[in-house]
Amino acid sequence: MKLTKFSTWTSTLVLAGAAVALSGTAQASNTQTEAGRSVSNTFTLDYSVDVGGTDVAQPTITNETGTADPNDVELPEGPTLFTVDRKVDHSIIATNSTLSVAPDTTATLTFELTNEGNDTQAYSFSIADLDDGGDTFDAGSVTITATVDTDDDGDLSDETSFVLSQTVIGADPDVASTVFVTEDVPKGAIVLIEVSGTVASTVDDAFTDDITLIAEARNPTAWVFETLATGEEAEVTLADVGANDIEGAAQNVLADNTGVATVEGDSDGLFAVTGIIEVISPDLTATKDVIAILQPGVDDAPNAVTAAACASATAAGTPKAIPGACIEYFITVTNTGLTADATNLDIQDVLPAEVTFAGVSLDTSTGTGFEEETTGAGVTLNAPAAGTACDGTSATCLIQLTDALLAAQEDGIIRIRAIVD
Repeated sequence: MKLTKFSTWTSTLVLAGAAVALSGTAQASNTQTEAGRSVSNTFTLDYSVDVGGTDVAQPTITNETGTADPNDVELPEGPTLFTVDRKVDHSIIATNSTLSVAPDTTATLTFELTNEGNDTQAYSFSIADLDDGGDTFDAGSVTITATVDTDDDGDLSDETSFVLSQTVIGADPDVASTVFVTEDVPKGAIVLIEVSGTVASTVDDAFTDDITLIAEARNPTAWVFETLATGEEAEVTLADVGANDIEGAAQNVLADNTGVATVEGDSDGLFAVTGIIEVISPDLTATKDVIAILQPGVDDAPNAVTAAACASATAAGTPKAIPGACIEYFITVTNTGLTADATNLDIQDVLPAEVTFAGVSLDTSTGTGFEEETTGAGVTLNAPAAGTACDGTSATCLIQLTDALLAAQEDGIIRIRAIVD
């Protein structure tokens, strides 16, 4: 048999990082009497005898140890005793039950396990993937990191975290080559579990991965009032069946509730909870096109449309892009994502040396279009003065939109007017 306990996992040590505080309550709130404690109880019986009308007090009858009976009445052999049995009970909560992440990142779901029993306990972990349906994905390279609040102070900054391998539910340490089990967890104490996985860059917006963490109760290195025999540590904690040995060693009672019902049930030493990784990913496409808006007439002097006229003209007829004509560039950005806004948009366009800048505007005819990210107000475009002759450099003819947001399922259109030189 080969057992791998925390003391030997130095090669898998990782830092707890920012995870230094727990949301649960400390051990002091678990006031259950520890398993294995012997509870003693005594009684006394006092009485008198009427002798000639006088009550004569008689010796007290009691089950206190070492009390003699002067009347040779058979007394109990000592105090009444019973042993408090072991309630094996734990639960898990998902502290970020739905985690929104971007593609091409590492997502970390966090869980807290609480030992709700009345004795020290240890645990092993496994993962189930319950994804079913179309818009799902599977995170890659999933790892489990556990940090035990051994001093039960609600602070993990003084604890050590360890990366655990998954253990098959019910795995027998006599058979399994390696069983990864937490160190001893006091009653009422909390274990922080972090389940991390990579999200591929190709995962689409609104796709989800349901990850279910399952914790199984296992024997610690020692109970509070009982030292385990060599080889019993890390074994699956089993319920004791049959009659209650009222004064013997503590017997195990599995008292856990149902977590995720499709994974486990009541009173089986297993508790499961599901966390969801949800991908939030804007999906942008962008195009730039150009059309001729207005062709100069022979009477236009000097045979060119003015910047003001170009900026306000409405396309009509079949104008040609001859020198002096007004043209329009239009940049269209589409966010086809289902839920995610595209943020920090920065669009830059340097006009060529063959044109003179006439004006720029935002088209909101198809929806809200671009929004200013900080305030949500209209977006301001930076552009040169109308009538500026371009030379193909950003110093002269740069049109720029910054600090912009494009909501999911929205189009943003920039229309730039210029005159052909």
